[in-house]
Amino acid sequence: MYIEKIEWLDKDGKEAILKVVTDMESLMCFSCPCSYNVGDVLTKPLECLDTDDIVLYETKENSIEKMEGSFKYKLKGKLKDIQNGIIEVYGFDLHIDEEKIPGDMENGMYVQFVASRIDVW
Repeated sequence: MYIEKIEWLDKDGKEAILKVVTDMESLMCFSCPCSYNVGDVLTKPLECLDTDDIVLYETKENSIEKMEGSFKYKLKGKLKDIQNGIIEVYGFDLHIDEEKIPGDMENGMYVQFVASRIDVW
């Protein structure tokens, strides 16, 4: 995943909206302080804030649905690393609070969840 576009909200404050892309999809993410450039490859997971409605999803599919609000998304993907809260959606590694993952889930299962914002740290 890499940064395709940067839209500065406050250049002096280093606040920006980043368009992060994979070969299949894109996400609009918030970054502060932003020290990235267009074309930078991201190796760390993106941070999902205020994750809610984490449920098992029967179908093995990925989905990204933009919801109301600047950064809110409903996402479906594969639980890649339950201990570290990593879910893979279309090649994006997304981190959620591992404490919020229901105890009956395990690696390899597909889940759906809502994130109020996705950050690049």
